[in-house]
Amino acid sequence: MTTSGYISVRVGALRLLVAALVLAAALVAVGFAWRVHAAGDALEQSREQLRERAGTIVADVFSVDSSRWQQDRTRARALVARDFLDSYGAQLTRPPEQGTASVVWRPEVVSVVDADTTEGQALLRVAVTVRSDALARTGAATTTARRSVLARFIRADDEWLLAAADVVG
Repeated sequence: MTTSGYISVRVGALRLLVAALVLAAALVAVGFAWRVHAAGDALEQSREQLRERAGTIVADVFSVDSSRWQQDRTRARALVARDFLDSYGAQLTRPPEQGTASVVWRPEVVSVVDADTTEGQALLRVAVTVRSDALARTGAATTTARRSVLARFIRADDEWLLAAADVVG
């Protein structure tokens, strides 16, 4: 004897269980997709922030004026990581070389080589202009050289800090 339009309790429970499993799987898939998308956005934002900040950080760390070298060095120390201080910290405690009025690093091109949300590397092309005390007094031209720098950065408190820098060309 069949009743038309009605299903048994067992079949109904089975259908309800299948529907619940399908819904749970869909929610897990949506959650996973959202996490992947959010991680991709965070990575892209991190890379973009590094690209925007890397040149300024390198310029601020290596630029110095003999008339205000202590303030310049204090600013530089705030932009570097412990790794950098361990390797190059002594450079950030003294004035520029004798006879140098100023050294100015100006970023021209910045490319992110590799980055995630906690660390990254950038390749920079910079113009380094050195003005000597003698040139400052006479008003003569300064010397400018172009350098390629591979810089490593780490992220601390949502800010990028310079961890290492090597002139590569």
